[in-house]
Amino acid sequence: MNLLANPVLARELRGRIRGNRAMIILVIYLAIIAGVTLLVYAATASSFRGGINDPEAGRNIGKAIFFTVMSASLIQVCVITPSLTAGAISGEKERQTYDLLITTLLSPLQIALGKLTSALAFAMLLIIAALPMAGLAFLFGGISGIELLIGVLGLTVTAVCYATIGLFWSTVMRTTLAATVMAQGTVIMLLLLIPFLFVVSLMLTGSFSGLPDVFYIYTMGLLLSAHPFIALGLSASFLYSGGGPLLVKLSSDMGDLWLPSPWLVYIFISVLLTAFFLTLTVRLLKPVQYDARRRTAKDRTREV
Repeated sequence: MNLLANPVLARELRGRIRGNRAMIILVIYLAIIAGVTLLVYAATASSFRGGINDPEAGRNIGKAIFFTVMSASLIQVCVITPSLTAGAISGEKERQTYDLLITTLLSPLQIALGKLTSALAFAMLLIIAALPMAGLAFLFGGISGIELLIGVLGLTVTAVCYATIGLFWSTVMRTTLAATVMAQGTVIMLLLLIPFLFVVSLMLTGSFSGLPDVFYIYTMGLLLSAHPFIALGLSASFLYSGGGPLLVKLSSDMGDLWLPSPWLVYIFISVLLTAFFLTLTVRLLKPVQYDARRRTAKDRTREV
């Protein structure tokens, strides 16, 4: 299957880029990130007595700029990306072109990938557009290339996963408004439920008298690694403390444990969620075949 020759992808890309909406979103997106970055730079530089001439000022300013740009980009990806795909299929239903789309020679997978790729192309445009501002951190120091690579991978995987969630709800719901509400609600629930469960687990277990057990480390590690902000933040803290980009060492009641870095676990979980929601979307894009099988079964029952 040649994805570039997909007519759904070509149509969606042309319709998305030719309008004024894409330019407005891009301008507002970059303006917000630039404004927040400027404020963080001014606040960080003024916190040092010697200003930017302080030897430690450069590294701290670089770290502050990098985390600000990445955090702002991740927040806006979580907000914008599900909305980009929430109207992909429901919009066809509202325009009464859904039946024509289903009866074409395109398979449900081709339709889903065409809709998904067009939205991801615009999401990647937003991510790439913010990279020059994140690159300002290298002028001050304190940031390595591996941190930038992990940040870009985290943003990309998050965009793909949340776009697939929006596409799934667009297939389930009949209107774009309902699909957008459900997609945004699912993302917000995931972002709030994981910290809530972690706090509840701390309240139930209480304070440890010694080192935590292995089961708790694996369970809570898997839970926290499913959250994009927590997983990427923990990975950055491990790197700053001298840990490796792939493996981290944690102490437990059974000794030291070598575990994969949280960003690796987050990518693995996001890929599983993407495959799960994409599979559901493809199966839901076969209403004509399902209705035909159901009618055939009813006719046979009547004949008997």
